[in-house]
This record gives sequence, C-alpha cells and structure tokens, in this order.
Amino acid sequence: MFETFSKRAKKRTGQIKDVYIYDTVPERLRIQIIHVWSQAFGEQNNGVWNVINQIMSKELGMFTLTQKNYYTPFQHCREFLQTCTDTEAIDIIELSFVILEEYYQQYHGWDNHGITQPFDEAIEELNYWFRDNNLGYEFTNGELIRIDQTHMHEEVVKPAITLLFEEDFEGPAEEFLNAHKAYRKGNYKNALVEALKSFESTMKTICDKKGYTYNKGSDTAQKLIAVLLDNNLIPEYMRKHFSGVRNTLEGGLPTVRNKQAGHGQGAESIKVEPYFVEYAINLAATNIVFLIKAYKESK
Repeated sequence: MFETFSKRAKKRTGQIKDVYIYDTVPERLRIQIIHVWSQAFGEQNNGVWNVINQIMSKELGMFTLTQKNYYTPFQHCREFLQTCTDTEAIDIIELSFVILEEYYQQYHGWDNHGITQPFDEAIEELNYWFRDNNLGYEFTNGELIRIDQTHMHEEVVKPAITLLFEEDFEGPAEEFLNAHKAYRKGNYKNALVEALKSFESTMKTICDKKGYTYNKGSDTAQKLIAVLLDNNLIPEYMRKHFSGVRNTLEGGLPTVRNKQAGHGQGAESIKVEPYFVEYAINLAATNIVFLIKAYKESK
C-alpha cells in the first residue's frame, strides 16, 4: 500500500499511535471499504450484492437496506455502510468479505463485472485500512477477529489459527474463531467457553490422530494433558523441563473455565471482564501452538 509523505512524517514524529479502537468505524474507513468493494466485487455484480443485501436485511428485520427503490443492490449496500451504526458496519464488512471469499473459491476468480483487484489483494488492503484507521480487527480465515495486542496477535493468535487449519483441526479451529466472534460482539462468557473448548478439542484431536486412548465423553483438560504426556508427545527427556508448562496448562485454562463459566453462576450473575477473556483467548492460543507443534514433530 502506498503511504503519503504526510502519513510517513506523522508516524516518524509519533503523531500516529498504535492504539486500537473497537466501537467506532470512522467515515474515512467506510469510504475506503467501498472503494475496495468496487475494485474486488465490481459494482455491477448484482448476484453478489443481492446476496449481501438480502442476508443483512433479513438479519435487521428489513425488506432492503435502504428505502430507495431505484437503487441497484450495490447502491443499497454502499449507502447502508455510510449511514448505519458502528456495529452494523462491522457486520456488513465481515459479511461482504465472507461472500467475496466464497465466490472466489467457487468461481476461481472473476474476469468481468469491472473487477480490478484479486481476492488476496482485497483482503490485504482491507486489513491495511483497518490498521491505518486504528480499528482493532483483522480478516483471517473467513472471520473478523479482534486484535488487542499487536505482538500477541502476530506471534501467538495468528499462528494458532494457521496451524489449526494447516493440520486439519477443523473442530478446534471453529471453536477458536467462535471465541473471537463472541468476544468481538461482547458475549464474554461464551467467548471464554469457546476458547477453552478449542484448547480441549485440540488435545482430543491429537489423541484421535495419534490413536491415544482417552474417554471422549468425560476427560477434562487435566486428564487430556496427562494422556499426551504419558504418550510422550512431550519427549520423556524433557518432562522435567516442561513441568512448568504442565502446571500452566493444568492450572491455567481449566481453572479459569471451571471458576468462571463451567459450573453455573448461582444466585448472583457473574460478570466476566473483557481483559480476563483476552487473557483466556491468548492463553488458549499459546497452548494450541505448543501442542500442535509438538504433534507435528512427533509425526
């Protein structure tokens, strides 16, 4: 992406801060997204824009996204993005690029409708404009996921997602992305549960792929960790070295789940703080990366 002289100067002088926002979608970003839509979808691709218009309208309980009867499907979506709430803007942006990805996979790219930008470049530009506007989201593997710490996201969360899909851990991958989706929507209890499910499902999938014996219906994280250690997924000569890792795995995520979301909340509603969920998701990602890398080395 081309950066203007003034933008480079602002970065050098610290006028542009690496601090993410989540609840406001700036007008500048909305217009930039519309430019990407035009280049990657084509404004005349009525089939695609009809799908986006219909899905979003149904979600909102509307007949169409605007009241302009003479508008094309693209115009309905374009005006909606410029005038809708911030939450609705995030929803239609995610939906549009999910549809774009599906159509590119189905038709192996398009060569009509005025399309000038391939899918991969469109996603790269989308994520660039998110960062450029300090909006803390990234489109990864068909989902918008929330970025809270740049280093943690790049070094832990993205590798976890990549490894899950590369190694065909589809169940844990779906749960991990569900955790991010719930977190983005403020459903913190569900985000916590999904993050911890993905951690446990990763271990169960490794057991299935390796043929390790375990109780599929009742084994908890602690028992699954013991199975992996007993089967030397972590090499025996490194068992003592990884005793600290075992304590973290047994005492970290499982305890968080049991105390916060796993056994009911009693008479008083338990409030799950967003920073606590962020910690759980990042801890799940760290453990998933470790476990899958150990699994890959054992093959």
